[in-house]
Parts: sequence; C-alpha cells; structure tokens
Amino acid sequence: MTDVSMTQAELLNGLFGSLQAILTIVSLFFAIVSGYIAALFFFLGRAGLFLRLLAFGLLTIGLSFLGGTAAVVQSMQEGLLQAWGRLPQPVVAVDSLRNPMPVSSGLPLSQQELGVVTGWIIGIGVYCALAYLTFLHDWSKEAATQHASGGTA
Repeated sequence: MTDVSMTQAELLNGLFGSLQAILTIVSLFFAIVSGYIAALFFFLGRAGLFLRLLAFGLLTIGLSFLGGTAAVVQSMQEGLLQAWGRLPQPVVAVDSLRNPMPVSSGLPLSQQELGVVTGWIIGIGVYCALAYLTFLHDWSKEAATQHASGGTA
C-alpha cells in the first residue's frame, strides 16, 4: 500500500481550492436563479405550458449539475479537513477551520457543517419557490394590478 499523505502546504492549497469552488458554485447559482426570475417576470410567467416546462426542465438540469458539483466539493473538503486534523503540528487547529467565527451556535454541528446544511436548505427552498412561480403563481396583468393597488387576489 502506498503512502498518500499530503503535506500541510498541499492540504492548505486543497482547502483554498475547495473554497474557490464553493464561491464559484454560489455565484453560478445566483446567476442562474436571477436570470430565471427575470425570465419569469418579463415573459415566462405568461408563456404557454410547454415553454414553462422546457425552461423549468433546463433550470432543473443546471441546478442538478451544480448540486452534484457541490456534493463532490463537500466530500472533498471533508476529506481535506480530516487529513488536516491528522497533521502532527498544523498551523491552525482543525476546530478553528470548522468554527472560524468566535461564537457558539449551541447546536451539535460545527459552523462549517451548519453552513453546508443551510446552503442545501436554501437551494431546495429556492428551487421549490421557482416551481411555484413557474406553474402555480398567477402572473396575469389583473393580478399584478390588484397587488399593486393593495387589493386581494
């Protein structure tokens, strides 16, 4: 069996790389969702069912790829953090990496784990909200006029 242990510098480089990947995923998520919201507002909300199904299907594919990439990065980051914790004299303790803010959440999760869970909840919530806005929300001009004048729908 080969020794595949990494040096502290290699692990640090891997952790920085995983953080860059996470930021890229988050920015792509915001770009895709923002574009989809604009499309809903300007034309998709009043489009026919076929076009809405096609657009939502493409959104689903895009977000599925992002979610899969996020899951891979999450697994890789977990492995890097575990390897960091096995270093004999790390520059920064692994607990400090998992809990970078000097506050306690009172939960049995580290801040890093809490961030991961929060990210998945937000992603799923946004996806469900976009499904509602695509297929169930009333985008007719009458509804928009009623809401703008303070009336009920």
